[in-house]
Amino acid sequence: MEASAINGVAFKEAANGGTNAASSLAETFDTFLALLTTQLQNQDPLDPMQSEQFTQQLVQFAGVEQSINTNAKLDQLVQLQTTNQLNSAISYMGKTVEVVADQVMLDSGGAKITYGLEAKAAQTIINIVDQAGRTVRTVNGETDAGRHEFVWDGRDTNGKQLEDGVYNFTVTSVDPDGKTVDTVTASVGKITGVEIVDGGVTLNIGDMGVPLDAIFAIREDEPQA
Repeated sequence: MEASAINGVAFKEAANGGTNAASSLAETFDTFLALLTTQLQNQDPLDPMQSEQFTQQLVQFAGVEQSINTNAKLDQLVQLQTTNQLNSAISYMGKTVEVVADQVMLDSGGAKITYGLEAKAAQTIINIVDQAGRTVRTVNGETDAGRHEFVWDGRDTNGKQLEDGVYNFTVTSVDPDGKTVDTVTASVGKITGVEIVDGGVTLNIGDMGVPLDAIFAIREDEPQA
């Protein structure tokens, strides 16, 4: 809420909301009262200031204060929600989960990708891409409708074992007419950490970060390759 100057007193801007804004308002209001008291003491008795002007000024201060209080309460609710999510996310530590993603964590030379086809396809191609954007492996996937798994041994097209880390992947399926078949991709990995990123809870699968709401299944702990 942006307020104009009152009695020559401009509202001070606060860089951050909440406490800083309330402090700024208090300082501005104190200055306003000091000027108002001085004006009352030195006003012309034959031409006194109108009470409506005082009322409008005080209402404006009250409106700014209410806006600041509302923002502070919203900040508290967001912090509480984040804390609850963080506590919930901690329970995933050490568990193997399946998350909606287009990335997979190659760990100890193995990784598992899952994908679901909405309908039967004529061809399915799985491409695995490194962080430099190079396609390191291309394989043919399953074509039946439903959920499928692909266990990657961490080797590239030439059979070279690649370094552990995060890799991107795509699963492309087409029907006999060459039309794209809707596909949902996911990866399987063990939760190794939990952190707050940009105000949201992020789960770590090795070096790969995934949002909490990306988890849709918890799997029995099993080797990925």
